[in-house]
Amino acid sequence: MTAGEDGQFGRGQGGTRSDLSGSAADVVQARDIAGGVHFHSPSRDRPAGESVPVPAQLPAAVHGFVNRVADLDRLDSVLEQKAGSPGAGRVCVLIGTAGVGKTSLAVHWGHRVRDRFPDGQLYVNLRGYDTGEPITPGQALERFLLALGVAPGSLPLDLETRAALFRTLLAQRRTLIVLDNAATVKQVRPLLPGAGRCLVLITSRSRLSSLVARDGAHRVHLQLFDEPAAIELLAGTVAGYRRGDSEHDIAELARLCARLPLALRVAAERAAVRPHMPMSELIENLHDESRLWSALSAEDGEEADAVRTVFAWSYRALPPEAARLFRLLGLHPGPEFSTHAAAALTARSVRDTSNLLDVLVGVHLLEQIGRDRYQFHDLLRAYATDRVRHQDTAQDRHAAITRVLAWYMHTLDNWEKEFPIPETESTVRHIASAEPPPDIEPLTFADPDTSLAWFDIERANLTACVRVAVETGNDRIAWRIPAFLARPYSAFNTFDDWFSTTELGLEAARRLNDTVAQAILLESLTMAYRQVHHLDKAEATGREALALYRRTGHPRGEAIILNLLALINGLARRPDLAHAYLQEAETLSSANNYRDLLAVVTTNRSWVYLSADQHQEAYDHAISTLDMIRSHESAPSEYAHLVNLMRAAHGLGHFDEAAHWAQTALPMARTKLWEGYILIAYGNIQRDRGDLNSALATYQRSAVIHRQLGDRNREAETLDATGTAYMLLGQPEQAVRCHFEAIELYRSVDSTWGMAVALDHLARASTDLHTHADATRYWHEALTLISEFDDPGATALRDSIGVSLQQAALAKRPPPQQDPA
Repeated sequence: MTAGEDGQFGRGQGGTRSDLSGSAADVVQARDIAGGVHFHSPSRDRPAGESVPVPAQLPAAVHGFVNRVADLDRLDSVLEQKAGSPGAGRVCVLIGTAGVGKTSLAVHWGHRVRDRFPDGQLYVNLRGYDTGEPITPGQALERFLLALGVAPGSLPLDLETRAALFRTLLAQRRTLIVLDNAATVKQVRPLLPGAGRCLVLITSRSRLSSLVARDGAHRVHLQLFDEPAAIELLAGTVAGYRRGDSEHDIAELARLCARLPLALRVAAERAAVRPHMPMSELIENLHDESRLWSALSAEDGEEADAVRTVFAWSYRALPPEAARLFRLLGLHPGPEFSTHAAAALTARSVRDTSNLLDVLVGVHLLEQIGRDRYQFHDLLRAYATDRVRHQDTAQDRHAAITRVLAWYMHTLDNWEKEFPIPETESTVRHIASAEPPPDIEPLTFADPDTSLAWFDIERANLTACVRVAVETGNDRIAWRIPAFLARPYSAFNTFDDWFSTTELGLEAARRLNDTVAQAILLESLTMAYRQVHHLDKAEATGREALALYRRTGHPRGEAIILNLLALINGLARRPDLAHAYLQEAETLSSANNYRDLLAVVTTNRSWVYLSADQHQEAYDHAISTLDMIRSHESAPSEYAHLVNLMRAAHGLGHFDEAAHWAQTALPMARTKLWEGYILIAYGNIQRDRGDLNSALATYQRSAVIHRQLGDRNREAETLDATGTAYMLLGQPEQAVRCHFEAIELYRSVDSTWGMAVALDHLARASTDLHTHADATRYWHEALTLISEFDDPGATALRDSIGVSLQQAALAKRPPPQQDPA
């Protein structure tokens, strides 16, 4: 159990006072409730009062864009078609050969018309033709949904639900969506909005015919430049660098580049940096390259030959160290990279590497896309990969890959040690780390903002590193990276990456026959399954980890997983088993003097009692162990302990004491997570003291926080509690709405117990609306759901529903017939 930001609560008095922490935009202050406190949909992930995010994701427009007048006119005509109508979202497919300038045109046109899309522009490079892994529809949707304001933890797990949410959010918006470098229809179809006023612009080397046939997409076929346009691009690039070039020579250079924009730009840069070399000599060199080098790709034809020739021509002119860097960058695991990662590949200093990167950018063999961020055009990356395979030994290639993987691993280790989120206990932190190799310089982090920014920008590369480590036999790195990622994955709810990288790491640990590594990764998977509320899988995985920790004689790992199994069984309402696990964890922690774990386990025992509605037992245990918890000087454990005391006192009807423990705990809160957790319970105290207006305001704040955090289970709990407050206010219609919404949230996380409790509340609200048949149906559904539970809380709920059903049956009986006088 962990627990928010500092704040103070004032006790509600007179039914109207509510002192809450946080920004005013997040709080609804209510006095006399008439119309209700509303949690607006579908934008449930956006805090109340916060403006709708307007994404602006288009890359910078290409410098020196020329020609394409007819193609721009065709795109304009697509935009004007049915402009402003509420019909189906429009799709345009921009096709053409590799290097013809599809991305440049799409981005240039996007910037030109962005004022026509007041709700923003979304962009993703799907990397359908990259030598690495393409971006999946699920990954693209994650990026888009986050840009549209969805909280990370609220991202649906499955592709279909993500796509549905994406369509919902765009239904009333006018947004430009650029899907760059799509390889297949399957890659883009989930990214298409439904009905609305959006426009989707897709670039591809494929015709994507079914999009035209099934989705009514417009197709624009981008042709090679004509000669005047090719000459204009060449002349414009070399202007200011060269003099005296004849139009004939420039036209010949354009012809040798097959009038292909990518080849033209590379050739023009080569000419610009050789201002004193006659153009005729440059052209002769280019002819020589055509005879010396084999084709870059499997494609035949003038365009492929031009790309091969120009790349080889420019590459041969590089200084040896720049050429080596170019080749080795083709081995980088992810699609973009930093100077430090490039330095690790080459085992050179960061300063030297930065200078060499400038050389590659200067001759247009590499693109700088941000401060200290670089990427290849996919054709250039393929060329770099081809060169490194032909010119560098297998041993050198493996050494370079191992260095860059080690750089990511040791940087991540440094990052994770300073992770600016209160600690979730993880066994990997107690496994000694090896020293980094002498030829790499891992990053260190001075402040939380820098730290979090690094993780955000490198997350895709870290995932790619695990895959490459597995492919290249770097199994030790392959398991340690996902092990270090367990805590940030847990904090940010990045479940796709969490499961995929951990499963890969587990394969590597098994190949190494490293039992402790296997147990650590199974521990991580147990945490993941618990957070997505797959409790049966969490239990099975946790037991597997426990067996491995016991086999290797690793008592700390054993105690951690026992505590985790206790929490899982508490959530599953199996308190006896939960207490048994806690007893084992307590014995191990005491025997090995794990004071931090002992505090956690002691606190969680009260929580398990509370999960089974055993308030007296929870209270007695929490009071008797409070001094011991405080002596451990563990702020998270003391905070959680005080929250347990608050909840237990509330359950016993000691409302003033419960409010006292809440006010004691609040100054210790550090994060939104902790604050949101206590606000639910504090709202319940206000509600049961009769301070209903303040309770509603507190619930609103709690719902906002849990929506931001993506904790659907606790958001559902907040909404269900809100419904009970509305019932006490005599507003059953509002209560029904809240209970319905809570049930849907509980259903989305497969919380059987939560659904049953909310159904009982919904049934009671329905009786006040005199919809007795509905109430009876809800109660029967709740009974079915709780049939698998046998703890005291479940027994009490079952008995209560039984009484309610009897009363409902009596209410339906006709009045007895009176005997005639």
